[in-house]
Amino acid sequence: MANKVISSSTIKTITNGGRSITLKYATETDLWKRYNLATDVKEKFTKAMEKADVPAGATTAIMTESEHPSKKDSYPHYTTVYQDDNGKHVKTNHVYPQ
Repeated sequence: MANKVISSSTIKTITNGGRSITLKYATETDLWKRYNLATDVKEKFTKAMEKADVPAGATTAIMTESEHPSKKDSYPHYTTVYQDDNGKHVKTNHVYPQ
């Protein structure tokens, strides 16, 4: 389960399925703080998000965990929290690298 996002930093805004989606990465959750994210990780996440299935109502995608496998999903993925215009949680999904 993803951690609760306390703060995030914007990567960029992309178009996905005709919608504008703001991409961010978590800088703080209820369990940890991240002070920086490598440029290549931001670029890979952006590419993955350009083809991701974004849930209805979501306008922001926050990467909470960089690319990794897990016990429940052995394929490498980014754990991504989707929020609406008001910052309310829509869904948490795995986004797969392209």
